[in-house]
Amino acid sequence: MNINRIFFSKTIHRLRLSLNHIRTVYIAQSESSPLQIYRNKIKAYELRSDPRQEQLMSILDKLYYDLQTYIPESQQIETTTDKTKSNFLSSLTNIFKSSNDSVERQKSLYIYGGAGCGKSLLMDIFFECIPTNEKRRVHFNSFMLEFHNRMHRIRSNNAAVSDNLLGSVVEELLDEIWLLCFDEFMVLDIADAMIIKRLFEHLFAKGMIMVATSNRPPDDLYYRGLNREYFLPFIPFLHQMCTVYNMDSSTDYRLIGTQGHVQTVFDASRPETESELDSLCARLIAPFEPEPATVDVNGRDIKIPWQARGVAKFSFEELCCHEHFSADYIAIASTYNTLVLTDIPKLSIEQRDRIRRFIILIDELYNHNTKLIISMFVHTVKDIFNPLKDHPNLKREDLLTMDEFHAFDRTLSRLIEMQSKEYLAKPKRFSNTKKQADDWSQLL
Repeated sequence: MNINRIFFSKTIHRLRLSLNHIRTVYIAQSESSPLQIYRNKIKAYELRSDPRQEQLMSILDKLYYDLQTYIPESQQIETTTDKTKSNFLSSLTNIFKSSNDSVERQKSLYIYGGAGCGKSLLMDIFFECIPTNEKRRVHFNSFMLEFHNRMHRIRSNNAAVSDNLLGSVVEELLDEIWLLCFDEFMVLDIADAMIIKRLFEHLFAKGMIMVATSNRPPDDLYYRGLNREYFLPFIPFLHQMCTVYNMDSSTDYRLIGTQGHVQTVFDASRPETESELDSLCARLIAPFEPEPATVDVNGRDIKIPWQARGVAKFSFEELCCHEHFSADYIAIASTYNTLVLTDIPKLSIEQRDRIRRFIILIDELYNHNTKLIISMFVHTVKDIFNPLKDHPNLKREDLLTMDEFHAFDRTLSRLIEMQSKEYLAKPKRFSNTKKQADDWSQLL
């Protein structure tokens, strides 16, 4: 093969990629840029001025302008461990690289900070500003569940792709999107931890741009998780591919300036609570009567013991003390506009499975704007799980190995926000075709 044929082949390849993704190119508008929209919201008193938020919006603003001419393109990713493995073949390949190949790859963004500091809100502003359909904003846990489901489907339908199953899934995914915005980037599952580096190497190599939010810095992901040594190479790779931004804020804006609360939290120890909950539920489902139902989750039925008109009711025992998976909670959150969860107990540090399920459940309810009514055997939601208060000899550093302890800060913040009129007035996010309107407007 001569040099002319090499350059001609490369030119045709670039042209095909450009034509495939021509709709991703857009003209950035200064008046609708992320930073300008953020400043407009401050002027309208929708947000409070915050220097760390302003700095992050400047970074997102730059990314908004940089992406206006971005064309997703397969590239060779040289990881930090690969840099010491240069050989004659790679040196020869470099001779035929065009000037565009030597341009530094567009960095993705990993944002971390405490609960309620504005990470997700600012990422959402950026996401809405990008005028392309080839984008997706998704909870990281939901994305990984979808990824495993795609793996299963492709493997079942075509055994021939088993040799490059991961690549086939990534190709299918990136045929649909190239911008992924992840909310709550956290690795809790060993199955995710074992595959995550290979998955993201494929995604980034195919030109995916990521913006992610997390409660934890990259170095603390999957902290002391099972077989973490297999996960550890992902951390320097994440640093290599992303700009890492620390929100560095102790302010929880979810707890500031909320309007009056509608009563959605009840004391389970009071004898009147059961009848009060029954009365509230009757108003929400009128004129229907409750009945059991099932919800399909990838061919598996989960039982809904009490439901009507978009309202479902479970006890904590039923929903968080038995073997339920993320997919179950996603199905419930996306199907029903309101969940009634009764008899939440005080959770101890030994009950990690129950704590983890409760965290995932609240995340999915919040992600779908599902209304939540609870009864609990503690005085405040802060007491549901509070090991530092329950065990005075414990220190925060003693719990560094417990991901659930850090994630519960987010759960607590969301539980408080979910009581506010602002949250209850939000439109429900449905991810299925069967939509049940709620009647919360009459209660606000």
